[in-house]
Amino acid sequence: MRMRSPIGEMQLFEDGVIVHTLDEGALVDEAAAAGVLETTKMLAAGKPVSVVVDLRGVAFADRTSRRAFAAGPSGGVEVATALVAGPRVSQFLAELFVREEPERPIAMFDDPDAARQWAAAQLRNHGSPSED
Repeated sequence: MRMRSPIGEMQLFEDGVIVHTLDEGALVDEAAAAGVLETTKMLAAGKPVSVVVDLRGVAFADRTSRRAFAAGPSGGVEVATALVAGPRVSQFLAELFVREEPERPIAMFDDPDAARQWAAAQLRNHGSPSED
């Protein structure tokens, strides 16, 4: 299933992974963040999901939006987030997001396929007893 977010295209796959590809030149503010979280929640339909966010096209994300993404993982349905970042702006913004200390596993990738595999593994392991 596909849906448009305020700043990109989201696709939910059968394994519960959502891939969100941000528009080229996307500017992310508080309103955009709220729309993305709502779109994620709608796609998830109450089920746990992992999200791959392809940030390579993003131009800017303000601190308020980064905090919203870190604190509000889409109504509790987003169990992990993989960030796909390029070598410039998106890598810097991904690092700033990680500094907000999100309440779920976060990983950064430069390869979208590796990000998707990691996200799927996080979802499969969600709710499994930890191996301490």
